[in-house]
Amino acid sequence: MERPVSTHVTRFASQAFSVIAVLAFASVLMSCGHAPLSPREEPAATRVWPEAPEKPRIRYVQEIRRAEDLLPRSPWWRRALSGLLGGRDTRLVRPHGLAVDAGGRLYVADSALRQVHVFDPAAGRYHRFPKHAIEGFVQPLGVAVARDGRVLVTDPVAGAVHVFSDQGRTYLGVTPGGGDGGIFRRPTGIAVAPGGEVLVLDTLASALVVLDGDTLAEMERVGEHSGEAHDFHYPTSVAVSDRGDIYVADTLNFRVQSLTAAREFSKAFGEAGGGPGGFSRPKAVAVDSERHVYVVDSLFDNVQIFNTKGQPLLAFGGSGSGPGELWLPNAILIDPNDRIYISDPHNHRVQVFRYLKEDRP
Repeated sequence: MERPVSTHVTRFASQAFSVIAVLAFASVLMSCGHAPLSPREEPAATRVWPEAPEKPRIRYVQEIRRAEDLLPRSPWWRRALSGLLGGRDTRLVRPHGLAVDAGGRLYVADSALRQVHVFDPAAGRYHRFPKHAIEGFVQPLGVAVARDGRVLVTDPVAGAVHVFSDQGRTYLGVTPGGGDGGIFRRPTGIAVAPGGEVLVLDTLASALVVLDGDTLAEMERVGEHSGEAHDFHYPTSVAVSDRGDIYVADTLNFRVQSLTAAREFSKAFGEAGGGPGGFSRPKAVAVDSERHVYVVDSLFDNVQIFNTKGQPLLAFGGSGSGPGELWLPNAILIDPNDRIYISDPHNHRVQVFRYLKEDRP
């Protein structure tokens, strides 16, 4: 009687044959002195806002769907070999919160994968964390990097802010008072102030919770049902300018609120409506190097830009799946070089734009 061949052996033999074939083909091509043909790469669409003849202020740069869109491209033979051996999948599924660290690494929370993507363009590396399931780590939503490099991830389902070190490779636990019955009901937006304090929005509590930058213990609460006109109503996003001014997307009040660095109310702008300065679902907020305020509206599929007085200056984006178009955008980040990253979850990508300063072409 013949002994049945193991399916594992058969699969291994098939993969080994494929690898040998690829390497042999590469050897033939290289011996001929010709570079292998590569697929034709279409140039990125050039889109600017406002359109000519006005001077452009925002330029579309690219989209990020996977690590290869941001990192240096591997040699063709390495990509082929990786595909044959079942290489890792780096695609974004449902991107949400965004952050950059001092080394230029881009962090993208992915609520569908329950992980955070880390793109390191300078080193040409990519990884996701946590590598293995962590009990109580349920839905990564917002992400920020503390001054000491710790990575902070909000988890609205777990009611906690998770803390990692080493670009997310080491799990340190949750902030003091996090988890069931803790200080948070539904933490969402998160940012780090110039002084190091960590600002966390608790959407269900309609509060801004201030954590100590070192101990991550609660220091203060702002805007929680005080009866004042500037109370928050289900806020979702927080951003801080270089001088410490705080901006909160006060979502169900259809406005943005500005606080001083001392967390005192400064002003509010916006209202329900479809015209300039009007909102339907202001979902995310960010500030550029010239302190313009960017507000993402997830129902209008656009971004409006305001000056420090709350006056509308420009809108860009629009509904769709093409370059520069958005579908229920939910997060925005502006890095120190005025690159604008917008999470476009239903298009499974992050789109990149750039603010064109007067001294920048």
